[in-house]
Amino acid sequence: MEIHLLASGSSGNCALIRAGRGSDRTTLVLDCGIALRTARDLAAAAGAELGAVDGVLLSHHHADHCSKVVPIAARAGCPLWAHPAALETHPATSAGERRRRRIEHRPFRSGEWFEAGAIRCLPVRLAHDAVPTHGFVFEADGVRAGFFTDLGRTEEILPHLAAGLDLLVLEANHDPDLLAAGRYPPHLKRRVGGDRGHLSNDQAAAALAAAGARAPRRIALAHLSEHNNRPELALAAAAAGLRRGGAVGVEPAAAPRRGLLRLAAGDGAARPGARRRG
Repeated sequence: MEIHLLASGSSGNCALIRAGRGSDRTTLVLDCGIALRTARDLAAAAGAELGAVDGVLLSHHHADHCSKVVPIAARAGCPLWAHPAALETHPATSAGERRRRRIEHRPFRSGEWFEAGAIRCLPVRLAHDAVPTHGFVFEADGVRAGFFTDLGRTEEILPHLAAGLDLLVLEANHDPDLLAAGRYPPHLKRRVGGDRGHLSNDQAAAALAAAGARAPRRIALAHLSEHNNRPELALAAAAAGLRRGGAVGVEPAAAPRRGLLRLAAGDGAARPGARRRG
């Protein structure tokens, strides 16, 4: 299984989930809130054709995740998997827009597995101010991956970390001191730092520590704030959390706002964090 992060952060998010071989190869797009041309070019750099993906998944209705999922599904002629309540809040994913673009919507429910080609998907309800928001556990090729961003607390994901994951994409949005001293207005600071906002570096580190020796071997830190975080701070916090938990030899990578970051496990897996900047 491979996860390719194409874009990550409040200016837009997009990822590819890929698994299987030959005619059973499945490529899914998870969210898209960036320009279609940018997504197409980054997907091509990852070895995928955006117009030929097998499915699109939507985590929640914020524009930095949802604005281009319908056009991608329309171009590829593939299904859009989303919780029904996540579609009607934003005009880009409304019922009228889906009818106009002839989109096949396949609804999912929190906590219920579904199959998207060669990939089994488990939607995990997350605490975020876009209701509902979901992360995902993916299974394929004997590999299990977790993808958890846009959450204000970690209680919902800890059981999945404890169960063991091979790959993990985990939010590390902000450094609390930078957020407190930064230029955001007070209400936005409260939103970002609240329990329905975004994970801090410290919260991400605590989750990794709680995973103990079962922490994933390949980890990407995602959705880093441009204004309230720095990659070196997020990486240092994550490394400290892994040490506290007793994980040895794990080196997380930080996802760029634009550009490729690849995680892979199973057959053909390369070193973690293989990166190309856009």
